[in-house]
Amino acid sequence: MRQTILAVLSLSAMAALLTGCGGDMVLLNSKGPVAQGQSDLMMTAIYLMLLVVIPSAVMALWFGWKYRASNKDADYKPTWAHSTAIEIVVWGIPVIIIGILAWLTWWGSHKYDPYRPVESDKAPLTVQVIAEQFKWIFIYPEQNIATVNEIRFPEKTPVSLRLTSNFTMNSFFIPALSGQIYAMAGMQTHLNFLADETSPAEGYRGFSSNYSGYGFSQMHFRAHSVTDAQFAEWVAAVKAGNGTSVNPNAVQKTVLDHTEFAALRDGNRSKHQIEAMVVNAQTPEEKAAAEALKPYPTKPHPVTYYSSVEPKLFESVINKYMSNYHGADHSATAGHEAAASDAHANVEHATAASVEE
Repeated sequence: MRQTILAVLSLSAMAALLTGCGGDMVLLNSKGPVAQGQSDLMMTAIYLMLLVVIPSAVMALWFGWKYRASNKDADYKPTWAHSTAIEIVVWGIPVIIIGILAWLTWWGSHKYDPYRPVESDKAPLTVQVIAEQFKWIFIYPEQNIATVNEIRFPEKTPVSLRLTSNFTMNSFFIPALSGQIYAMAGMQTHLNFLADETSPAEGYRGFSSNYSGYGFSQMHFRAHSVTDAQFAEWVAAVKAGNGTSVNPNAVQKTVLDHTEFAALRDGNRSKHQIEAMVVNAQTPEEKAAAEALKPYPTKPHPVTYYSSVEPKLFESVINKYMSNYHGADHSATAGHEAAASDAHANVEHATAASVEE
């Protein structure tokens, strides 16, 4: 009985939290059609499962009360063995719910495929994303600018992200706008989303949701949804070397090339670890190598703007890892991967559209 009561109380607390009581539940406070659809799908699945969980919990309490030892009026049927009606209920309802959940899962996996372009009258904004150790780098190939730990885009405009990693596998997540997507070295993944409205001044929260080293907890960034005019103004300011006029807390730099890109990588040792390595070094070479190490960050890298970007920087990051296979140069593969992914998205789009009809 005690376990049943605890289970009911836990479910009640979970239901209150999921409905937004007691705080801002970001997964249920969506600001775009993709995140909203995923949130609706999640809540629909929870409500369907509660159709079984809640009656089961209520009946457990009711049966425990009705057939308690002190209730002498309760029916006592020691030879009872079967009820067709009960069998139909306890098996039929769960089977129906599981069937509905299976269909919703299949439909949702096509409808909210991260590779599927968001339907809109506006052309999408393409942004290339690189997971670096330990920060996020955003390259705007059409605008020829780049940022670190900040992404800006116009409201009501589809955003098409192309993601890769320059170190271990990572996970890109903006809860208010979309689901998470992995960024992996030597590969390119896609994520499409759209913001229904402009964001607050501080922007939407973005972060890495996959542990990737000691500095992982500092892999935070801000996503700003702005008006078309504000986006154009920001792009012009960054290109002119005056991005701090839009964000006074940012750092403005000139060119993001391979040299600057390499300098962005943080270390993966703490200051204490590095000091210990210096003390324990057996040779001058080991000591010099330890002293040259950079510590991992204890706070997020400052937002940084670049007025221009070295051509094909994003493709070269992918190719650097792909070329490890048989020593081949896969530049063409990296360049054509976007076209192949778009073809995949179009097929999925057509499949989901036919289902909806």
